Amino acid sequence: MAMKTRSITKYALGILLLLLIITAAGCDKIVPGEPFDCKVDTKYILTPTLSFTIDSINDYRCPKDVVCIWGGDVDIFVSIKQNLTDIDTVLNLSGSPFIIGDYIWSILEVNPLRNHDQVVDQSDYRVKVLIQKN
Repeated sequence: MAMKTRSITKYALGILLLLLIITAAGCDKIVPGEPFDCKVDTKYILTPTLSFTIDSINDYRCPKDVVCIWGGDVDIFVSIKQNLTDIDTVLNLSGSPFIIGDYIWSILEVNPLRNHDQVVDQSDYRVKVLIQKN
């Protein structure tokens, strides 16, 4: 009986380890105070109780091969999970930093900057973010 219990325990631990690896593979851990690049549809973990995902990006910036009166902006649609609360918000490249929990979030840049005749796929955008402890 003891041998069977050990086998079941090893099997259960193996499955738990595999599930942790699979869960972690779909998420990127970030370090406060260090700028990092984010992609659409990737989960980023700041703390065990605070994570976020960029859902989509609307780019209204002036194309790089055009002279514009207004430079435009970028809307970044973000889903934030804090504890058991889901927060859906829109961040802007030109907006001031915002505070969630004990952290100050800043959008530093959004790439690529397109030409007038270019369509950028959501998966091609990279958003440079800086999150600092408040």
